Amino acid sequence: MRAKSNSPSIVGTLCLGLLMFIPPEATQASCPEGNRYLDLAKKSGSQQDFSQAVTWLERSVESCDSYDAWHLMGMAQQKQRNLKEALNAYSQAAELAPNDQSAAISIARYGQTLALNGQRYEALTMLERAMDMHPNPPSWIQNTAKQIDLNIVDQPISRESIKRSLSTQEFGLLASVRSKTKGGSKSDTASSRIRIPINFEYDSINLDELTQKNLAQLGAVLSEDKYHDRTFTLIGHTDVRGTTQYNHNLSESRAEAIEQELVENFPGLKGRLKIKGAGESSPKYKGQKISEDEHRLNRRLEVFIN
Repeated sequence: MRAKSNSPSIVGTLCLGLLMFIPPEATQASCPEGNRYLDLAKKSGSQQDFSQAVTWLERSVESCDSYDAWHLMGMAQQKQRNLKEALNAYSQAAELAPNDQSAAISIARYGQTLALNGQRYEALTMLERAMDMHPNPPSWIQNTAKQIDLNIVDQPISRESIKRSLSTQEFGLLASVRSKTKGGSKSDTASSRIRIPINFEYDSINLDELTQKNLAQLGAVLSEDKYHDRTFTLIGHTDVRGTTQYNHNLSESRAEAIEQELVENFPGLKGRLKIKGAGESSPKYKGQKISEDEHRLNRRLEVFIN
């Protein structure tokens, strides 16, 4: 039986996150004319007149492209549920971001918009990458990612959802931003992650019943012709209960068990799967006093394309 979540709805969480219209990371546009329109847009936004704010912001970016104007454009469009326009604006903002921290904020808002559009797997990919990029992610990013994570973990995933998540990382906004990040940031070395819920039973190498079927979808994607010359890394994780050494060994055993099952059902993957055990070192949700749902999400498999 699926565990009932006591968490608020995703849409409710997103609406709360949108109350702050002007991001603290924003910096003033460099040209006077763009500045003037930007200030008018902020005034309209503070009065909840988002349609007028968009008009001023359009004039601001016509005067000079700026991170501030495009990011605020995204938020104004998102408030009006103009989701396509919001996605375009956040994409422009991320491209123009003066640093990784500002880019992360726009990428996270992009993820929120995808969630509002029903694209939850892709949204979680964006939010997790934003958390990787930001040195101290705001709580609204973490909370939004958590609510989506809790809501999708028991839902069957389609092959198409996996492909869209990968496409976003390899060819879309994340790929573009990653190529421009400054040296030394975590995002520089981030590989493409296959976003798919695969979780384990407590203290076991067996997949839990609710995500067992996702393994077949994973194998089908990894076996596609476009990846015939690629290798993949399977990383096993545990929850934070137990000793460090025990959990490390258990996580390796989990990755090995998945490797064996994938090769058995998809022979073409033989020799192309690398395994690693992370133990309890990288929990998605930290602490001993967390919910059983959060412990379960920590007992997971991560898959990266090399």
